[in-house]
Amino acid sequence: MTLLVCLRAKDGVVLAADSRGTFGDPRSVTAQNDTQKKLYVLGKYVGVLTAGSGGLGAQLMRDVQTLAEERRAVGVTPIMELVRETAIQRYNEWFPGFAIQPMPGVAAPTRPDIALVVAGYDLDERGEPTEQRIYTLVSGLVFAPMLHDYGFALQGVAQYALYLLNRLYEPERPAKQLEQLAAFVIIEIASQDGKVGGPVQMVTILKVGGARAHTATEVGANVNRIAQLSDGIRRSFYRQERT
Repeated sequence: MTLLVCLRAKDGVVLAADSRGTFGDPRSVTAQNDTQKKLYVLGKYVGVLTAGSGGLGAQLMRDVQTLAEERRAVGVTPIMELVRETAIQRYNEWFPGFAIQPMPGVAAPTRPDIALVVAGYDLDERGEPTEQRIYTLVSGLVFAPMLHDYGFALQGVAQYALYLLNRLYEPERPAKQLEQLAAFVIIEIASQDGKVGGPVQMVTILKVGGARAHTATEVGANVNRIAQLSDGIRRSFYRQERT
């Protein structure tokens, strides 16, 4: 499984993901790998998060990156349309149908799920960033574009994350603060659900400056600060009142 987080800030967009891939039926024995790449930057103002079975997202993004360069596609909405077009085409090529005959008492095979979050800025005729947009495309809905107009998007193990964002997210915060919130959400969910884990991947797309990938050191600083904050919250419940 995975957890993808995208937050709209007053001055940019923050995209973050865990790095864990889980292999096997989650109801039984599973194996994990914490080196999965789930975050891609296309041009200066667009980022894409991927979730899905095995390396399907990575293969899709390889195709998308090639097409984006060939067509000189820029801006979040044109890139989203390119991602959608490529996903539909490749998904139907890879999984045109299953010829396996269903067996009594055994569920028929289904296509694997793929989800993508495409976020960033649309550009004007001069190539300057204008409006922030966050889209989600999921295979179960034939990759129909879903526009998130409430400030954030989640994919993967989202239940706990939705609770945290409903409590903590404020869209008028600067990206610097929401970077910490995105890392906090992923780390907290990883502490409760083993299907999320590994290093946090993060990219911030600013209206002034464009996309910047965070180094492991920068993400690690956020992780350390979050650990201190969590410990402070826990201790606050047990402080003795002064008399």
